[in-house]
Amino acid sequence: MAEEMVPGHANLIAFRLPDGTLSTDAAAPAGTAAYRARCSCGWAGTSDYPAAEEGRWMATSEWGGHIRPILAATPPGWLLVRSDTLRDNVAELATTWPLQALGVLAEVERWQRPLIERAVTAAREAGLSWAEIGKALGISRQSAHERFRNVAPSKPPT
Repeated sequence: MAEEMVPGHANLIAFRLPDGTLSTDAAAPAGTAAYRARCSCGWAGTSDYPAAEEGRWMATSEWGGHIRPILAATPPGWLLVRSDTLRDNVAELATTWPLQALGVLAEVERWQRPLIERAVTAAREAGLSWAEIGKALGISRQSAHERFRNVAPSKPPT
């Protein structure tokens, strides 16, 4: 299987066989008639591409169009690792030094709200919808709008 750029999303190339079926073998089987873009999430491209190296590149490019918006909304792995480490360390600290853990959590709370508001404002200025912002925050479109409508500008007209 191909390396996943985002959990649940790996570039898979399907091979159109002469009988019209799609094969997902690791390598192109003999008699491959065309390439088709696929993703490990279940998404499939809309076109068959020539059974040549340029066809493989075309299928990969189509998959790139599928992954681009997903990748744009996915936090960098290195930052998630640091976030997980902080969470685990504070949880451990809370068992032995609860007052220190509370101090760390109070500090995080002091800076996280303004950072969220800054990111929401930047997202709105970039033309993103409340649905997209809500999805990134793990809340509904309506909740995102109600929570941030006073700090984020209206979406610019298109």
